[in-house]
Amino acid sequence: MLLTACNGGGQSGDDDPGPGPGPDARVQEPLINGMPASQFYGQFAHATTMTAVSGAAAFPQTGDRNAFLTHFFLMPNGEHELFYAEGDGDVGLDGWSLSVDTTTMKRKSGTWKVEGSKLVLGTWMSCDGMELNGAPALRCTLTSAIVTAAAQGRSGIWEKAFGMKSPDDSEWTDYQP
Repeated sequence: MLLTACNGGGQSGDDDPGPGPGPDARVQEPLINGMPASQFYGQFAHATTMTAVSGAAAFPQTGDRNAFLTHFFLMPNGEHELFYAEGDGDVGLDGWSLSVDTTTMKRKSGTWKVEGSKLVLGTWMSCDGMELNGAPALRCTLTSAIVTAAAQGRSGIWEKAFGMKSPDDSEWTDYQP
């Protein structure tokens, strides 16, 4: 299975901050690109985007794999669905192209939260907010190994995806817990 994506300047919504502190607490929270952290990360919430957040990161060659790819959905109830796969290919600031090893396709559920200036997806990933090509983006790090230990601690760029409407879509049926 070959998957490819290129980074572009997507549109951003800013109406729904997603889970997080109430308005009084936001005065004290860190700013990311001039926005309170919960509001910035709220731009990636499924209720706002109606899509997934996707990205990839390289890791040292291990067998026939050298990168991982994740798509995640930040649900309004503070839960997330993360879809993970490893493969061989190229990862860069301008996008990624991976031939995915279907035996590494995993689905991980959990909770997400804004912790200081970071977006935290359970024990799996931690992300920092940034801007890329004039659009909000994330620099995410895999904090726990899911398949290959060499992937843990590796970082890449994640952006709003196009065409991935729901974690219940049929394209995710091959991802196992």
